Amino acid sequence: MNLGRIVPVPSGLSLDSTLKSISALFHRHEVLRSRFYMDGRGTPFQSVGDCGELMVEEYEAAGADCRDVARTVKERISAVPFTAPEFPLRVALVTEQRRAAMLVLCAFHMATDAWGMKVIVDDLVSVMHAFRDGRGDPPSSPPTQVLERLEYEQSPQGVRRSEKSLDYWEKQLHLFPEHAVPAATHQPASAVFRELHMDSTALSAACGTLAHKGKVNVGAVFVGLVAELLCAMNENSGAGFLLFGHNRYGGKWARFSGPLVQNFPLQVTVAGKTFLEVARDIDQQSFKGSFFSQYDPAGLIDVISNAAEHLGFTPDLSLAMNTKLVRDSGSPTPETDTLPDTEPQDPEHLTAGSRISEGAGIHREDMNLYLSIDSKPDCAKILMRANTRIFSIGQMKNFLQDLEACALRNRMRP
Repeated sequence: MNLGRIVPVPSGLSLDSTLKSISALFHRHEVLRSRFYMDGRGTPFQSVGDCGELMVEEYEAAGADCRDVARTVKERISAVPFTAPEFPLRVALVTEQRRAAMLVLCAFHMATDAWGMKVIVDDLVSVMHAFRDGRGDPPSSPPTQVLERLEYEQSPQGVRRSEKSLDYWEKQLHLFPEHAVPAATHQPASAVFRELHMDSTALSAACGTLAHKGKVNVGAVFVGLVAELLCAMNENSGAGFLLFGHNRYGGKWARFSGPLVQNFPLQVTVAGKTFLEVARDIDQQSFKGSFFSQYDPAGLIDVISNAAEHLGFTPDLSLAMNTKLVRDSGSPTPETDTLPDTEPQDPEHLTAGSRISEGAGIHREDMNLYLSIDSKPDCAKILMRANTRIFSIGQMKNFLQDLEACALRNRMRP
């Protein structure tokens, strides 16, 4: 997976200074000088280089809108997989009459994540402004580096953090069901994972209302809705999720541009509880769980084996969700959020603008069901990727529609 971004070049920055800004950015971030390899035994490893050469492609707008040209370039360079010899960031430059107008970045997801890309983009903007203003040297306060993170994780403090995380995993896995998703009933020619995208104003509005009522994060509402649907499908009392969490706690790691995303398990009990009770449990448990998303993968293998021996089956870890579960510092809390003065009560009105479209599928995925949810006040955007041995395209569409209906139904309850 690749991450693409478009960065406007500040007015007044020369073409030469734009290229110097790119060079300075690579010097400031070890992660951009990292390469990823596989040894003869299939073990992946990462190396950080001191220097190298980067080819920056130039695209002249030639009278076209620079933003349109940049979007086209981003799609093109993001569609090509990265190879081992490459640095993990591709850079293209859109010019207008030989003046730098837009920088197009494409990063390898192994090297960075969405948070890290924001750090990189913000740093690039600061560097470009420094060159434009004649300060020459990039800003002080260099970002936290890859080798610093490695040193921390191997330190006694980092090892203790990992041990606590593995202890959390072990306790959660002992609560997991044997089957997180329904049994496979379809026989496609090959195990293909298909993707659907949903844009729903109704889901955003309903989940926002539920978050306000329950005084919880909206991400907890989404997890609760999915748990409710899957428990009904599987006839389980609860559901077991892998939730994505970041390890950027504290000011030092907030400036880290490398990937710091690992998942953490969360068992959600639905039976015998109201929806808001379920959402509150998720809100509290996920806040704790997110602190346990740093662990040694080798140690996790033993934890899963121990859980399987204790339970008599291997806990199903094939259900994953990626949604915002922890509030940003300084963001409004649910207690202070205000609801709109008027809200449409007719479900037909709310769902009229919902759209579901098919995306590109993939042939291999670790998860049988993966949901990524990005909710804004005006629209919730959902990516659903599912194993077609379990969910046909029709069943995937039904699941997304049921998710919306479940939110509206719970929203109308007192």
